[in-house]
Amino acid sequence: MTLPSGQLQYHEEREPISPAMPEGNVRTTVVRLFPSGAQQKKIRRLADASARLYNEVNYERRQQFFKDKRVDFKGTWDKYYEKYKRILGSANAQAVLQKDNEAWSSFFSLLKNKDSLPPFTKHVSPPGYWKENEKRKLILVVRQDRYEVDEERRVLILKDWKMEIPFAGRLRWFGTQGRLEVHIDGDKFYAHIPVDVGRVTTKKSKRPMKESLIVHGERDRVQVKTPKGEKVASIDLGINMLATVTVDDGTVLFYRGSTVKADYFYFQKKVAELDKLKAEAEKVQETEAREEVLSERERLFKRLYRRLLHHYRALSSHLSKTLWQLGVSTVYLGYPYSISQDKGNKFTSNIWSYRKLVEAITDKLHEYGIKAYLTVEYNTSRLCALHGVVVERKPRGVVSCPLGHRLHSDINGALNIMKLGIKRTVNVLKKPLSFLVSSNGVTPVKGSNTSDLGGTLAL
Repeated sequence: MTLPSGQLQYHEEREPISPAMPEGNVRTTVVRLFPSGAQQKKIRRLADASARLYNEVNYERRQQFFKDKRVDFKGTWDKYYEKYKRILGSANAQAVLQKDNEAWSSFFSLLKNKDSLPPFTKHVSPPGYWKENEKRKLILVVRQDRYEVDEERRVLILKDWKMEIPFAGRLRWFGTQGRLEVHIDGDKFYAHIPVDVGRVTTKKSKRPMKESLIVHGERDRVQVKTPKGEKVASIDLGINMLATVTVDDGTVLFYRGSTVKADYFYFQKKVAELDKLKAEAEKVQETEAREEVLSERERLFKRLYRRLLHHYRALSSHLSKTLWQLGVSTVYLGYPYSISQDKGNKFTSNIWSYRKLVEAITDKLHEYGIKAYLTVEYNTSRLCALHGVVVERKPRGVVSCPLGHRLHSDINGALNIMKLGIKRTVNVLKKPLSFLVSSNGVTPVKGSNTSDLGGTLAL
């Protein structure tokens, strides 16, 4: 889903981007692996070789591109395939090279469409290396037909190395498996298994797929519901208020993000303490202590990121189900385009990932059959949703229209997003229903009767 570029003037409009749905039915299942000691050593060695292959072929291709603006894909493929085919196996060496081919294909596609890039992007960089903190990222790539998922025994079978590795986790999706990636994060091993949901035949001949290439998960369809009605909703994303939703029947939903911010401040305090310890270790030249502090710091950031994604998924699941119950069939989703560049702060620049939040919401809406359209939300908080005039944001969280009315600033933004989508606004709103997004899920805010859709909020 490509976003248009260019800053808008206050009186300009941007058409919604159609549609913001995931392409195809491919979904990824992630399970935790529990290899034995000997298996761990072997997987680490193979993952290191896989990463070396990717980085080496990528280095040579980058040098060719910088020199001649051209890449010899066949020559580099043949060279490194011969070098690594005995280490990784013929099929898996091909899988790594194909992954690098796809990265370069994406890069050249961006170059070709550079006019659609955001204004702050001065250039597009060629594919990078599998590196993290100056070390190789250990990723083992396995071709689609060189592994098998045994659902009954709960083991992942790597055929070329005769390994059967126990795993834990839900196999959510049923369908044809894709290229496997085993990621190593410290002492933990994760298998990323792509699944073409519901497909059990070959793409061209439509012949039945081999049973060993099918993951027998829980669901064989991405979309499990159909919309109950034809209502339209709009969503304004934020930080204090993770999502503000308006429906064309006047319903208003608030999803508060105070616990998400509390998580951020807690981890920020912990990181500051570690930074102090790191500085003390450097002062006395304690290299080992410094490395331990850096490792703990990295662990905290990963934990914070996982918690953030958990909040996003909880929000998207509750929001999508609620909109489906309300009879919504179309959603206009405001995207805070270039926010870290235009309004950068410690939230929007350091931790908040609106792209991940948008993806979580659109993926879940897809399951309920609700169409989603991205709407670039320039000036939606600056203009009055009713009159189109510039408003004053005073007091905090409230917009005051010079024509005589006041409204919650996030509701005003959501109404403007809807206006961009359906060219009209809602004149009478019902009493807002508030929810709190936390690590325990989404719960109604005390004092907000979420079953009460009556009452109005005059504009």
